Amino acid sequence: MAPAPPHTHRATRAWTLTLLALTLLLWGTCRAEPLTVGFLAGGGGLGDHSYNDMTWVGLAKARKQYGIRLTYAPTEENDTSRREALESLLTAGATVVVCNGAGLIPVVKAVAAQHPEITFIVNDYLVQGYANIVSTTFANHEGSFLAGVLAGSMTKTRRIGFIGGVRMCAIRSFHMGFTQGVRFANPDATVLTRFITEEGDYSGFSNPDAGYALADTLYREGTDIIYAVAGLSGNGVIQAARTHNRYVIGVDADQDHMARGLGLTSMMKRLDRASLMEVEKILTHRFQPGESPYNLENGGVSLSPMRYTREIIPEAIHRQLKLVESDIIAGELTVPRCEEAPP
Repeated sequence: MAPAPPHTHRATRAWTLTLLALTLLLWGTCRAEPLTVGFLAGGGGLGDHSYNDMTWVGLAKARKQYGIRLTYAPTEENDTSRREALESLLTAGATVVVCNGAGLIPVVKAVAAQHPEITFIVNDYLVQGYANIVSTTFANHEGSFLAGVLAGSMTKTRRIGFIGGVRMCAIRSFHMGFTQGVRFANPDATVLTRFITEEGDYSGFSNPDAGYALADTLYREGTDIIYAVAGLSGNGVIQAARTHNRYVIGVDADQDHMARGLGLTSMMKRLDRASLMEVEKILTHRFQPGESPYNLENGGVSLSPMRYTREIIPEAIHRQLKLVESDIIAGELTVPRCEEAPP
């Protein structure tokens, strides 16, 4: 075979160098201007060992893997504080804002309409009709059904408690799934339900003393297991479990370590996984506004590994939990949830 003419080699080499230069230019651009992600945290902010901390774990993982910049702003339970916190994130250069807390929605919607160039990730609350907002939604009812099956199987007094932070649709989905799971496993058991605040008053997610008081009363009245779905307020419920040496079920993060041997399990809402995946979508130009669902099937919700209670839970119950989970994923078992009209 005849060798290629010299001008062909020169053209090939020039094209290769051009591609290399372009690659280095793009790489340098990405390195010089990393994505800045702001975290707007309601419900007590970071340190709740629950909802907000779980989200931060996912964002911290995105920072480690992709070199994004992170900035954070806590809020108080009023719109002025929420607006100021959001504006502080934008001033700090955030072009993506991750939002936790239903109380933030009015402010987020107003700012999203004014700043279409800013992308919002709204966790656990459905917002539709905005080209720059994606809402992660979680099958809380599915995971709570499993928690209910465990509670119904383990109760001795047949009195099981549910303490919700706020009487709102999102929390009622936890309650509906949990109650059905209890009845599935133990039709003779009763679920005693308490809410810290009524809908619209989101302080119910940041009042551990109120959570402790409700749990203290339930335990004194013979309840032997309480499911706490109350954000930071749930820490008070866990404290009451330690005081009374009774079982408690945590939520959002793996809270089992907060009451070792008494935390039967935690219904984990994988905000870490969802936050990481939604940031990844933005980085790889796969952002889609609207609803982004997370459920048992894709690992969006799950029970904790039960590191401190696995040995005290009979193997037959562990097997039942696996079978029930498979039936829910296969669609053979339908779990109810609270439905509300999109805002």
